[in-house]
Amino acid sequence: MNICFYTSEKPNAASELNISHLIHSMPEHNYSFLCVAAKPEPRTGLLDRLKKVYGRLRFDDGCFDFGRGLKLLDKRLAERTPALKRSEFRHGYADSVNDVKSVQFLNEVKPDILIQAGAGILKQNTFSLSTRATINLHHGIAPEIRGIASTFWCMVYSLRDKIGATCHLMDETLDTGAVVLQKRLSTSASTFVDIQLENLLLGREILADSVGLLCNKKFTARTTGEVPSYYFGLPNSFLFSELKKNDFQPIRNISEKPFKMKPKNVLDFF
Repeated sequence: MNICFYTSEKPNAASELNISHLIHSMPEHNYSFLCVAAKPEPRTGLLDRLKKVYGRLRFDDGCFDFGRGLKLLDKRLAERTPALKRSEFRHGYADSVNDVKSVQFLNEVKPDILIQAGAGILKQNTFSLSTRATINLHHGIAPEIRGIASTFWCMVYSLRDKIGATCHLMDETLDTGAVVLQKRLSTSASTFVDIQLENLLLGREILADSVGLLCNKKFTARTTGEVPSYYFGLPNSFLFSELKKNDFQPIRNISEKPFKMKPKNVLDFF
């Protein structure tokens, strides 16, 4: 199988973990990389820099330091990521996700499976170019939990039964494609960093298992009906502070947040 990772020039630690684990666990496939150029850090004015310093002082109080927690998480992921010689694989480069260079490279390599691995939001002009499937690994139970930082929001809103990982097909909306494989996280961990680490490790296994299913079996999609679907954005520093001070127990009622009903589409393999 030709498998292409659609990723960033500088992928994050979770993407590196998934990429390396998949290649090491399934070396029989032909892998390539389509890398979107990393954007330079925007220049900030004095006021923005002062706000950043104030934020560090305000939250570095022994009860909360989200930045340090994320750095610790990245370090622990790196320790579990096997080394990978990127030079051994074909690479293509794009200026931005879904651009002309992306389309040209994908038409050249003709991937059977295209994996969104940190490139950004894929559009139909790119996710339609795989011959078998284009997939995404979402660290949440989709489409019930969609968007960013699913583990954090599930902890805030007492939705721990929705913490897990989902590998799904890409479609035109976020985290709503047909589910390839999905598992809930069973853990005795209590802190955000520990729970998120376990969820990311669960996700790498789900991705590898999903690729195995897509390579070796035929599949068809079916709809199981409507489910409550919550869409969350970036984590809120103030809420994280409250969460940690509350020993990572829920601090908000989900009824305060609106939701839409979405059909649950899954793949059947045979």
